Amino acid sequence: MDALEYYNSLYSENELKEKKAAAFDMIAKLFYCTNFGAASKSEIELLMFSILMDVIIEKNVDDKNVLDYNASSDYKVGKMLGIPQERVRSLKVKKQARYPVQFPWQRSLMAVKNSIVYDEGKDRIIIPMRDPNLYNEIRNYIEENGGYIEIRRGGNSIQIRPQYFFVLLYLGMEDENAKKNTREAFAKELKEKNKEFEMTEIKTDDDLTQAALKTGGDFLEFVDELLSDAADAVSHPLMFTIKGIRRIVKVIGKT
Repeated sequence: MDALEYYNSLYSENELKEKKAAAFDMIAKLFYCTNFGAASKSEIELLMFSILMDVIIEKNVDDKNVLDYNASSDYKVGKMLGIPQERVRSLKVKKQARYPVQFPWQRSLMAVKNSIVYDEGKDRIIIPMRDPNLYNEIRNYIEENGGYIEIRRGGNSIQIRPQYFFVLLYLGMEDENAKKNTREAFAKELKEKNKEFEMTEIKTDDDLTQAALKTGGDFLEFVDELLSDAADAVSHPLMFTIKGIRRIVKVIGKT
């Protein structure tokens, strides 16, 4: 199925007319606002790509506005358009800069959590990046908070310290009670290891972020302990992700 067939298949006849009319209005602005012929070939291509991506996003997000990255993979989009995956990836970045779509990157990170692994030798969490804009959002957040990432060739993964991974997962949590319990458990563990630490210091997301990024040693072991002691440990949304990553590494190590 090519891109036009895909586009047409997503809407009823009346919806399709409305969508195509809106798309024509966007294209017309490139030509009819006293600038006929001024748009470059790359500008026209970017707009056409943006129109297609907006449809793909609209039809493949869940009720929390999280995109299904399998449905919008570089390979699938490239196959529909007849262009290489590398060009699709580049166009996605340009589209987000020129025709931005707001998305909850913290929730989007949770959508790829089952593919995340921990390299014990490097003490790095490796996060596969199916989408370049999710990659850029995470990278920007980490760098804004004074951290750094290790970039693999092609930008298809991010390698970060466990502290940053924990913070990213924490920020993706939507249950405020669970977040509150996490902050209290974190403060308790820190106080046990540092008698000068005051539990009341961790009251906000920013407080937890700064405390986590300053924590050294075996951070994942520290997290295991604090989650085990948390009031909602059994159902805690971070528990299965952290524990799952450690199990994956142990299995790999035995093969």
